[in-house]
Amino acid sequence: KQWYQRRVAITAGDPKECPSPKQDMPETVDSERMVTLWITEYMLNTAGYAYQTAGFLQYNLTSDDIPDKIPIKMTTGFFKYFVPILYKTYPDKDLTLWLYVTKPVTFDVNKAGVSG
Repeated sequence: KQWYQRRVAITAGDPKECPSPKQDMPETVDSERMVTLWITEYMLNTAGYAYQTAGFLQYNLTSDDIPDKIPIKMTTGFFKYFVPILYKTYPDKDLTLWLYVTKPVTFDVNKAGVSG
């Protein structure tokens, strides 16, 4: 659960401010549009920080996640030619691949576009 307060994403249970430098927003918008949306580097980096610290950027991949059409199976038997010691130690066992980020996702916003 998250709250957005003073341009800072705060994750429940971990109320730390994002370490990214803050950016000032333009005070006026030279436009006749009814709504203008500003997406800044700080906003994206704050979201990346909040999602990473809350544990949303992790996933456990198992055989159940792989469609039957794909011949890859998350078992030691399938990977025995790539990692023989794994199959020898744990013959015909299911595997779980833990995917996670080790530091917050960051973005760079400039006139050329967004990169991260």
